Amino acid sequence: MQRHADLWIARGLTLGPVVLAFPVATAAVYAFGTDRNATADLLSVVYSVGLFSAFTTSLWPLPSLRSWSRAERIGSAALLFMVVSYATHLSWELVWLTLHDTIAASRDAAWAYPWWAYIDGGDLRYAEASPTLLTMEVLSITNGLMGSLGLWLWLRSGREDRRGVLLCMATAVVHLYSTSLYFGSEILAGMPNVDTTSFLDSWIKFGLANAPWIVFPWFVLSWGVHELRGSD
Repeated sequence: MQRHADLWIARGLTLGPVVLAFPVATAAVYAFGTDRNATADLLSVVYSVGLFSAFTTSLWPLPSLRSWSRAERIGSAALLFMVVSYATHLSWELVWLTLHDTIAASRDAAWAYPWWAYIDGGDLRYAEASPTLLTMEVLSITNGLMGSLGLWLWLRSGREDRRGVLLCMATAVVHLYSTSLYFGSEILAGMPNVDTTSFLDSWIKFGLANAPWIVFPWFVLSWGVHELRGSD
């Protein structure tokens, strides 16, 4: 880890604010009375920019990475994306899927703010829980479970188990499908659940916040192909 301290620092500086943003925003609204919509806007910027930036840190011109090949840089980005993605599926999304009716009825409750910060302007479908959205979220959570199993198999084997690589690659395909459906179904319907008059709501909350699941699955597929070729 010390050999790549600058990479870990970069990831800490980009992911750290993302992790802290939700409890800090909740405290700001419910303990200090800040405007919930303005706070949600700021939260969306911190989350979206921080997350996307973190996933690209291995591509930065950091001194300790000068000797890394393109495949090593892509692989490092892919692994970080998978860890964060699977954690997101099995936390924020799993809780929403389990408690979506209660969350929808608890707009003014502090515990529900991490979901309402996105629902307010970002995508009202999460307040309505349509069958299509519920199906996509079940798919995402299943993806998180399968991906976690794949990473575990791969790491437990000393990065040799092809089954783990194939499972992770399969989750990348599902990410591309489900996120394309998520974006496409809303855009083709004319964006009825997103405030298109707001740059932050349409381009940051709805757009950039979900963009990693369109961009970085390709990194996972590239990493997987490299791993499979190396194990031949």
